[in-house]
Amino acid sequence: MSFRSVGRVLPTKGFLIRLRERTQLLKSGVEALKMKRDQLVRESQELLEFLKTRSEVEKKLEEAYRMLKLAYTAAGPTEMRKAALLTMPLLTEVKVRSVIGVEVPEIEFKEFHLAASPSLEAVVIAAARKFAEAVNELLPLINAEAKFERIAESLADTMRKVNALEKIIIPDHEAAIKYIEEALEEDMLEEFLRVKKYRDIKRREELG
Repeated sequence: MSFRSVGRVLPTKGFLIRLRERTQLLKSGVEALKMKRDQLVRESQELLEFLKTRSEVEKKLEEAYRMLKLAYTAAGPTEMRKAALLTMPLLTEVKVRSVIGVEVPEIEFKEFHLAASPSLEAVVIAAARKFAEAVNELLPLINAEAKFERIAESLADTMRKVNALEKIIIPDHEAAIKYIEEALEEDMLEEFLRVKKYRDIKRREELG
């Protein structure tokens, strides 16, 4: 006899013991996966609350770009090129950390200095500061979105595993266990009947 997720089943006591142990292990695995699933759900719900601030950050970025356009119009291209030369390159570092067993990338600014020299016109400095504020608020949002994406992928994978174990693999193992138990009971009954028949024959011979 063969079961899809168990394979060929031998109707023996030894195989039955191993199958029961494996089934118990699978059930323990389901419980662990459910705990992970619940933790991932909580984590994703918390992130969703934070991700709702995206529209506010986008508005600040739009305002920063408007101020940059205004600064360009007011100060002219030469002043803006000067500001660009005074601006430090944006240096970042990407780290990977584990959240509930899920590897999540995280960006950190190592250097981020926009032009703020006193030699620049006030409108350019104001635009630079506004842009810096918007970018600094954007970074946590970027990290949160990357984290949410990884957690969502892990959550979907965990739920697939739970469903497969609960609906296919464990039921298959339990059906195989039932099949072996019934086969062993049938063998025991046949053995009992054979012994009984033998004793009846011996008794008749002795009474003979």
